[in-house]
Amino acid sequence: MHLVIGAGEFLGDQVSKALASEVPLIELSADVDEETLADAMSGVEVVHICTQTWAPGRRLRYRKRPPPRLVRIVEAARRAGVKRLVHLSTADVYGSNHFTRINEKTPLKPGHAYERLKLFEEAWLLDAAGDIEVVVLRPAHVFGRGEDWLLPRLVLGLSRGRVWLPAGAAKAQTFIAASDVGRACLAAADRGRPGRSYLLAGFDSTWRDLLEVACRALDIPCRISSLPYDLAYLRALGEEIITPAGASVWPGVYAVDVIAKPHFYDDSVSRRGLTWSPSVGSFEQEMPAMVDWLSGVIDSGAAAAVQGA
Repeated sequence: MHLVIGAGEFLGDQVSKALASEVPLIELSADVDEETLADAMSGVEVVHICTQTWAPGRRLRYRKRPPPRLVRIVEAARRAGVKRLVHLSTADVYGSNHFTRINEKTPLKPGHAYERLKLFEEAWLLDAAGDIEVVVLRPAHVFGRGEDWLLPRLVLGLSRGRVWLPAGAAKAQTFIAASDVGRACLAAADRGRPGRSYLLAGFDSTWRDLLEVACRALDIPCRISSLPYDLAYLRALGEEIITPAGASVWPGVYAVDVIAKPHFYDDSVSRRGLTWSPSVGSFEQEMPAMVDWLSGVIDSGAAAAVQGA
């Protein structure tokens, strides 16, 4: 029996969908009460931790404290005698300032608070889990239906006119479809080595390519103009300065670096170790599953604008 924690969230729903046809599955929100969490853990062998512990779209401060959600999950898993935890982290723990392709041997150099928090979270989990086996997955930039940070904002902006993005969003980097992350979770549950971290990569492209594919599917103009990186960074830094800690910030310096800097990953070692490979090799392949969701994003944004007028 497998348990996915993060139902109702982007990755939680995508992982559940990928696992449902392969293994007996329970889905659970991360915010359930202690009794429900304990009951769900009973008899479960593998727990997939897919809930969002830190929001990349918020102004974060780095502190060496594990997120309360993760603490609750680990404590419940230990009491229930769970065998294995599969934890979804991010490849951004390697940092945003590598300009060559990253692999499992690349030094970890997180700079942004989000990157540092995710790396601390990994280390804490490996230590706190005790006798429970822990396998950590580090996916590249994940895209797919329900993503709630970058793509909806950018598509909504394009539906209203021109969008200015650092370096024109044309820097190539590595993406992975959320559905492939779900398949990797199943592979990690079966074949991942305890205590290991695995990179997950799909294909190389650009944010501009993703937006152009989305705009064609939505039949809206794709007006993207290039903003110099330094100017975009300073503007984002100004937004962060006036934004309280924990509040939503856009674009934020982390978002600027995600869009404007190259993030290349080589996951060949992880693919061999997990006997896994991605099935989605382009944005066009996944867009039919995303277009009605993105249409809803535009419609909701238009309705909100009318209400606020």
